[in-house]
Amino acid sequence: MAALALLDALRPSLGHALVVAHVDHGLQVNHCETAEIVRAEAARRGLPVVIRPVTLKHGADLEARARTARYRALEVCRLTLQADCIATAHHADDQAETVLLRLARGAGMDAHAGVRRVRADAIVRPLLALTRGQLAASAAHFEVPWLADPSNDDLAMSRNHLRHVVLPALEGALPGATAGLARSAMLAAAQEGALAAWIDRALGDRLHIDAAAGVARVPVADLPEHPAAQAALLQLVCQRLAIPAPSQRAVAQWLALGSRGTCDLHGLTAIGDGILWQFFAKNVARPAPAD
Repeated sequence: MAALALLDALRPSLGHALVVAHVDHGLQVNHCETAEIVRAEAARRGLPVVIRPVTLKHGADLEARARTARYRALEVCRLTLQADCIATAHHADDQAETVLLRLARGAGMDAHAGVRRVRADAIVRPLLALTRGQLAASAAHFEVPWLADPSNDDLAMSRNHLRHVVLPALEGALPGATAGLARSAMLAAAQEGALAAWIDRALGDRLHIDAAAGVARVPVADLPEHPAAQAALLQLVCQRLAIPAPSQRAVAQWLALGSRGTCDLHGLTAIGDGILWQFFAKNVARPAPAD
């Protein structure tokens, strides 16, 4: 809601059109009230609003499944409205939490970049430089209505435990740690962008990535020799195809194949025939095997 207020306030100077989109997961007892608050605030600002319900079952990986369903619903809205982008309200605290979670799970260098400010699939995060406290203060000052999600207080969820226990303790020991983690993520993202630009320049049109089709291709002969550079190329492919970066284990599995073979890399299928490596995002048609 704070993001909506800020983006609406910037319309006169930036000239952008704005549509409010709310995804109703139907998981909370107050989900109907939440949708109505969003609808009323959009009407008060004279903005069009789209409420999209999604159906989810309680069970394993609920948070991840809800996130996937949410972004899928928002992308449908974007395409239907012919919008340029989807702006989400991720902020500096979200960034710090994401970086710590990924590092704690043993992720590679891409983990330092955290939440991307701009993604290949038209997701943008304009509030990453602002902390949760700054946004809350802004919302209170401008009397922006909001409703808390009770699931955010469930300490059984790792992110919530990090938010309510770990980060406050870290801030107590190192004041400014949250903002520092967010700045580190910004610097890591810039370095990652520089590496991607270098790979683009080195390979030129020999690296073909079709984000719309979810397909990437690169000749085996043009793969960099160093395994770490090959891993960076694979991460670049995932980023351009807007899918999660592969785990270290998945990268090692692909590297072990050499120039031919097939492996699934968590959302990406890699197929090598000794001449060409092809990468297909999930649910993308793959070539039929040779006779």
